[in-house]
Amino acid sequence: MYKNIHIQIQNEYDKRQKEIHDEVMLRKKEVYSKIPEIEQIDNEIQLMGIKYTKMILQDSNTADSLVNELRDKIESLKSKKALLLNKFSYPSNYLEPKYNCNLCKDTGFVSNLGYTEKCSCYKQKYINCLYNQSNLKLALYENFSMFNENYYPDVVDEAKYGIRISPRENILKIKERAIEFIENIDSPDNKNLFFCGPTGVGKTFMINCIAAELINRGRTVLYQTAPSLFNTINEYKLRSFKETEYEDSTYDNIFDVELLIIDDLGTESPSAARYAELLNILNSRYDKNLQSPCKTIIATNMGVSKLHEYYDERVASRIIGSFDLFKFAGEDIRMLKRTDKAVSKNL
Repeated sequence: MYKNIHIQIQNEYDKRQKEIHDEVMLRKKEVYSKIPEIEQIDNEIQLMGIKYTKMILQDSNTADSLVNELRDKIESLKSKKALLLNKFSYPSNYLEPKYNCNLCKDTGFVSNLGYTEKCSCYKQKYINCLYNQSNLKLALYENFSMFNENYYPDVVDEAKYGIRISPRENILKIKERAIEFIENIDSPDNKNLFFCGPTGVGKTFMINCIAAELINRGRTVLYQTAPSLFNTINEYKLRSFKETEYEDSTYDNIFDVELLIIDDLGTESPSAARYAELLNILNSRYDKNLQSPCKTIIATNMGVSKLHEYYDERVASRIIGSFDLFKFAGEDIRMLKRTDKAVSKNL
């Protein structure tokens, strides 16, 4: 999946280059048939352009006056061509290529101080592909700019919320750690994140904030609910057993992507095989993270204490040992937002 993104983008640029060339050729054919003089002018401009380039490249001592004279002749021919086009009701730039991006002329690359680098349009295409292939549609709309701690109560009630600080102080600490996680994504010492808590207290929102920020920085992210994750693994195993050359990019990225998000852990069908698969994922990604970014975020409605009940001791130990554990607490934000909308509607 992610390995093919650059090939996909380059193919888009190659296709666009061909389209531009074909469009220009069609316009030239049209104009040359109506205004033959313009074809003669284009030929002269081409020949003079070649001569001008040779003068610059082959003889650094060429008199500036000769170079300027040749350049002036080219500009004069271009002006004459523009007047002819206007005379026949064509825009003066009718025979010029129409680029989607004038910076790179639809090549995807620009020169900067002697170095060639990806154009901003290329980087945006890459980010768009990352969003499309990350399985994170909400991350397009949910980000840290929309974060609002006021949805979390500023009161301490351990009996109600299960934490010793207020939900507001708690979520601000989680946000601080989330930003730190993003900034230190390359560090092997930067632990994974484990989010737990009841429905509606912001776990998915925080995941989307982290994912959106990383994707916007060109990082690879893959979101999978636990049931989908294990279905992907099961399908891969079944098909690879029957088809010796079967490949599944989603399966590969479960182990290779820079950030894997496993949501709704605990909602998958229980089986010893699946616990072994989860342990394999966590261990493989832990080992790869020592060489390059291979982080994991897990979100679940069950508490940390339930890990030992739901999973093999080795799975629980791996999560507790290599993840920073955070409990989300507060009121159901979705219900609060519905109430806010209802109040605003009645005002």
